[in-house]
Amino acid sequence: MKTQLINGYWTATSFTDKLNTALAQLEADGHEIVEVQYKTPVVFYSAIVIYK
Repeated sequence: MKTQLINGYWTATSFTDKLNTALAQLEADGHEIVEVQYKTPVVFYSAIVIYK
């Protein structure tokens, strides 16, 4: 399994856009998404995508 880290600052909208773009690219490359974990502290958004 492999991981990809996605980070965003200040707005949830830009973070969501980054996350959706990363997920779409992984799927387009033929990878299977296993799990997405995310954390949302005050002004920082972080997600880790686990894929095969």
